[in-house]
Amino acid sequence: ARRQGKGGARFGYKAHVGVDQGSGLIRAVVTTPANVNDTTPADRLIRGDERAVWADAAYHTHARERALKARGIKPRLARRPNKHHPALPARLKHYNALIARRRAAVETTFATWKRRMGLTGIRYLGLAKASAQVTLAAIAFNMRRWVALSPP
Repeated sequence: ARRQGKGGARFGYKAHVGVDQGSGLIRAVVTTPANVNDTTPADRLIRGDERAVWADAAYHTHARERALKARGIKPRLARRPNKHHPALPARLKHYNALIARRRAAVETTFATWKRRMGLTGIRYLGLAKASAQVTLAAIAFNMRRWVALSPP
């Protein structure tokens, strides 16, 4: 994710979030440089009290799947093709389709950040400042969600 531009080459940042399935509240947020693989921060998003973890294919590893099972957490991680299986088998395609609806809660979070809160990019240089911006956006999102969840 290097970009060549007028100001030279710069790295961007990525926000990774863990969202509660029932309430839609953000439970965990991690900001990384854009050149860090998505699977690296995945374990920091897991709190340990989940009954299941739903994630897209970028977060799947066999080791993570085994570790979640060992902790009594159902791993619902989308699967992706690899060098040994370049085409995803039909059963895994079906599995991915089945879990896609549940994973939509996280995508809704990003859509709200982008469309309603105007967070289309990180406005600061440096991981600490970028992380602060993402964390503040998560706090604002949760406050907004809390209002929606609260009885009138």
